Amino acid sequence: MKKNKLLLATAILATALGTASLNQNVKAETAGVVTGKTLPITKSMIYTDNEILMPKTTFTFTIEPDTTASGKTKDGLEIKSGETTGLTTKAIVSYDNTDKESAKNKTSNFNFETVTFSGIGIYRYTVSEQNDGIEGIQYDGKKWTVDVYVGNKEGGGFEPKYVVSKEVNSDVKKPIRFENSFKTTSLKIEKQVTGNTGELQKDFNFTLILEASALYEKGQVVKIIQDGQTKDVVIGQEYKFTLHDHQSIMLAKLPIGISYKLTEDKADGYTTTATLKEGEIDAKEYVLGNLQKTTNLLTKSLSQISVTLKFQLVL
Repeated sequence: MKKNKLLLATAILATALGTASLNQNVKAETAGVVTGKTLPITKSMIYTDNEILMPKTTFTFTIEPDTTASGKTKDGLEIKSGETTGLTTKAIVSYDNTDKESAKNKTSNFNFETVTFSGIGIYRYTVSEQNDGIEGIQYDGKKWTVDVYVGNKEGGGFEPKYVVSKEVNSDVKKPIRFENSFKTTSLKIEKQVTGNTGELQKDFNFTLILEASALYEKGQVVKIIQDGQTKDVVIGQEYKFTLHDHQSIMLAKLPIGISYKLTEDKADGYTTTATLKEGEIDAKEYVLGNLQKTTNLLTKSLSQISVTLKFQLVL
């Protein structure tokens, strides 16, 4: 008798989902219907340039009961608010600074195998991405509706037969996918020499340091363009260079959220001033040696530090 009930419940579920049998795993999963007890979550970073440093960070996905449709029916089955007893309600994926384009897609999952279900029906959940507010990262605000079709379990009790996912307010079944991007800016450092006896061809010595942080670890590399060549700036290490009048260097792919500081060796007889212009914001004084952090305001904008040395001969 129990076996007949199990077969009947399975047939109802298969008919409701438009699948002919439980063996169509591949076809079902590509349509957002998973045969079994787990729900895969795919995280994709929009990332096409291996010279850009991937932030070291973790993304968290949450699943919670959806009560908005409780009491209604679908495909002849009652819709119930999702059960969470026995369910791990958070899933994570992690990225490192060493991840490149080939590792931009990662997967985690929610497992319904240990959930205590109270009967046959459709148990509805909502899945979303947690916004941790990490500077420079664009989070995905999409929400997904997840229906877990539960039937009789051989030997007694109840178990998931299918897991179906759709975007909220959509009827199209598809796998859950969250897409994220991270932002960069550009930093240009330029030298200007003024005064009636300023040496326009004289080289002046600079030191740039990119500070290590939880997002960007010591020893990782950011690219810099100097004298028409692309070179490496190692995070946490001094990068020394020289500039003469109207000469500059450029960090064209500097991650948002990274901090830097610039110093210049003193030159006898010269008075040094520096200004920092961030995007469309008016230029302001920059104190050489002070730590400066890139922010979300600078996305796709150029930051420029202009260091002016003045040598004025008074007769």
